[in-house]
Formats: sequence, C-alpha cells, structure tokens
Amino acid sequence: MALKYSTTVNNACLNAIEDAIGPSAIMKLRTGPAPANLASADSGTVLATIALPANWMADAAAGSKAKSGTWSTTASAGGWGGHYRIYAADGVTPHIQDLVSQIWTATTAVVVGQQMHNGGNVYRATTAGTTAASGGPTGTGTGIADGTAAWAFVGALGLTLDNTNIVAGQEFLIASYALNAANT
Repeated sequence: MALKYSTTVNNACLNAIEDAIGPSAIMKLRTGPAPANLASADSGTVLATIALPANWMADAAAGSKAKSGTWSTTASAGGWGGHYRIYAADGVTPHIQDLVSQIWTATTAVVVGQQMHNGGNVYRATTAGTTAASGGPTGTGTGIADGTAAWAFVGALGLTLDNTNIVAGQEFLIASYALNAANT
C-alpha cells in the first residue's frame, strides 16, 4: 500500500525542499536531454542562468508551493530548451531537475530536438515537419507520427515555457513555477 499524507504533512515536506536548497538558489535552463539523475554531470548548453530571489518560493498551501518574486534574466546562448536544474546558491550543487517543453499546437512547424507536451507527456521531435491538424502525439514509444513530424516520448510534463526556442540576448521570464505534493 502506498503512503498517503495529510495536506499538513505535504506542505511541511514541500517547505523542507526550499529549506534544504537554501536561499538565493540558481536556475539554469539547458539544451538537450536531462541527465539520468542529479548525481550525473550537467549536460547540454546553458541557455539562461537565473539568480532566484533570496526567498524564492512561497510557503506551501494545499499541497503546492509556488514561486516567489521575479524569475528573469537575459539568455546567454541560443538553442532549444530541453531541461532545467535548480542549484544551491553556489550554482554547482544541483537539487532539482525536470523537463522543459511548450504546449503542443496543431499545424505547427517543428525541428529535430524541439520539445512539446500533450496530455501530460513531453515529446522530443525526431523528424522535422508540421504537426497534425488535431490530436497530437500520444503514447510512450518512439517514432510517434504527428502530421509530417515524428516524436519520441521523453517523460512526464515538467516546466512549461511559451516558446522553447531561446535566442541569445532575449529577455527570459519564468512566469509560473510550482512544486506539488506527490503523496496526497
């Protein structure tokens, strides 16, 4: 049987995450696939480094902990966002990582490496093309047909960006970010 926690316990667990990472954490948006785990070396090119506010998350409520303050910077490089990591204030010790994607849209040109999400899953384009008029990729395999494009399943939905095609010098803003309890 899986453990189930009260909202009070979930909120305490979520607040402990920020306490463990510490104030003034650093978020780095990177290209390519995420490393296998947080013990693995960084991968991909850093597109943007965001110095988060000292108190970077609001207190947890109802099993969710939302970002606090403004999370913005100027992109240092260009490329397709694939994942992010949140580090301690040293910018070296990673504590959180997840996928980056944009919402799947119909009849949209995509390039190899671009990530979109549909139905709570993230997919990476493996064949450039134009997405279908409706539906979008589904499933967890590879070679998933979508119009003239093809996709590979990457993982569960992580951070949503309006556009994952980052351009060097572009102003970059994380408008929404939350940690949510897993054992409710």
